[in-house]
Amino acid sequence: MGITNAYDESISKHAVNLAQASYSVSAVDEWDCMTCDTSIILTNIVEKEGLRSLQGYDNMLNSIFISFRGSSNMENWIDNIQVKKITPYEDQNIEVAKGFYKEYTNSKEILMENLSYLSKKYNTNSVFLTGHSAGAAMATLAAYDILSDYKKYDLKYLITFGSPRVGNKNFAEYFNKYSFTTYRVTHYYDMVPHVPEEILGFTHLSNEIWYNEENTEYKICNDLYEEDSNCSNSCSPIHCTSTSDHMYYLNVTIGNKN
Repeated sequence: MGITNAYDESISKHAVNLAQASYSVSAVDEWDCMTCDTSIILTNIVEKEGLRSLQGYDNMLNSIFISFRGSSNMENWIDNIQVKKITPYEDQNIEVAKGFYKEYTNSKEILMENLSYLSKKYNTNSVFLTGHSAGAAMATLAAYDILSDYKKYDLKYLITFGSPRVGNKNFAEYFNKYSFTTYRVTHYYDMVPHVPEEILGFTHLSNEIWYNEENTEYKICNDLYEEDSNCSNSCSPIHCTSTSDHMYYLNVTIGNKN
């Protein structure tokens, strides 16, 4: 099963630093930023049509990582999100948001080429994916590809922060068939986890970890079969409108370019 019974916060703290680093100019230039972990070896930077991702080797997790940057302008991204669902996979019951899929596939080929090279270079098939905001959606789509089409790799970690909904219920439940560590971390009244709306046929992946406003406590949510109404989904989209909560996870300000 893709469900993790115990939550290891240290993994999320490690991942959030890497998610933030994808926004940082100094990280890209010299791997010298406030969240640039010394256990990380940055080898590749992929930038294509607005999508940036970092790739390399993670010594701590003995895995090849891909960290996807979120949108640089969240308000415009929310306004322009393409919520039309498409069926791009062999299983025609699985639907995903057209906008996210289009953005991800623009870079998919080079990402997978880099993954193949790095896997051989560092002698590991383990993969660690992370991302924030729209970057979380990209990480989720990459995870689906690795599980379904690139089975020589071993997806170990999918850790996302402030992820929007990416696909329909069949897409979300697909991940439950596999054994790997996945945390969908949300923060209090963050607005992004509420889009696209459920009424449009979108469903979150399971394993939500919902943090309080101060990031001092969290709730492990009961969301294997449907979203937990006692976690982030307890707040309706008209009330969960915080951009500041979206840009602050585990005491890290995400989106900082320094």
